[in-house]
Amino acid sequence: MSTETLGVRRLYDALGCNVTDKKKILVKGNIVGDKHCSIYLGPNPPLGVMTLEADQYGIPGKNSKILNTNIEYKSDCFLEIVITMEHEVSKEISEGIQNKDKNTREELLSIIKKKSNLFEKLIDSISGIIGLKFHRQLVLKPLIENPFILSGPEPVSSFVGPAIEVLEPIGINEKAGPILESYLKGLESIQEDILAKAGSVFHWLTKAWREQDPVAKFIYLFIPLEAILQSDEEIPNDAHKNIESLVELVGKSDTDNKESLLSFLEMTKKKYGPNLNARFEEFARKSDIPGWETDVAVFKKYNRMRNLLVHAGRRDIRTHINIAEETRTLEDLVERYLGVAFLGGHDVYPSRWRPIREQMPNK
Repeated sequence: MSTETLGVRRLYDALGCNVTDKKKILVKGNIVGDKHCSIYLGPNPPLGVMTLEADQYGIPGKNSKILNTNIEYKSDCFLEIVITMEHEVSKEISEGIQNKDKNTREELLSIIKKKSNLFEKLIDSISGIIGLKFHRQLVLKPLIENPFILSGPEPVSSFVGPAIEVLEPIGINEKAGPILESYLKGLESIQEDILAKAGSVFHWLTKAWREQDPVAKFIYLFIPLEAILQSDEEIPNDAHKNIESLVELVGKSDTDNKESLLSFLEMTKKKYGPNLNARFEEFARKSDIPGWETDVAVFKKYNRMRNLLVHAGRRDIRTHINIAEETRTLEDLVERYLGVAFLGGHDVYPSRWRPIREQMPNK
């Protein structure tokens, strides 16, 4: 048996930083038992400088920059955080690494990729500590993150480039003019505060459209939808019955603070309102668009995912769902119900990426 060194590194442009005394800082140590950590600040990171560049959108009929490497990126200072582990392998694997065998390299890289979720969390922790205790500018601009094999005659890395959204060809004919004019005419009689409210909602929808990170996009999409799901003072029937039962029990009791408890329960009646799932269900039911029952079912799943992200800080939510696929379906749901709220109907722009509603799972 032999031992190979596998790891993940993240490289930042340490914006505005300058190591004045020794020109570089290199700190090494153990972390969470069998892992090793290396932190470098300076102009020449040990694993080199590389950035990956891609266009944000792939436009039909035009050449798009999909995955360009740039080893000429310049900065006065870089922050490189490296987490490594020692992994025992067979003699054949070790010989394959020494001989630069492609299949052997891929086999070892796949091992570290399976552990990437943990390694990313460790790097996030270190990045957060550095940002809090030194300065946030050091971790504002990540350049690249990649798994690697440090053993062998040369380091071996695996790279994934930035996401690129493939756009659709859009043909607009002369009929668009009168349609746009009709929309503009419809705004003439709308009150300023109502249109301003719509603007606030659509601000978050357009921000979600532009967002490339699927997890951030998932969160952004909830904001415009939640904004149109206004809460009212009506209390759900089951909750109302429960509170009335408590009022009756307290009223019959001999407790010293009876009046205070009764006052609290009365206040609870006024403050208690339907939760987000119930509000969406009521809005969907009144909208009565085809498949609204399915929308209600999947919305509960999306809301649970959102709660895991926002309230529990579950960064690993992406390991439980296909976040990109779910976001695409959530995007369709949000767009349709904003159309109902502001445009009077659920028919919105056509897209080949839009899921067929009849085929959406009912869970």
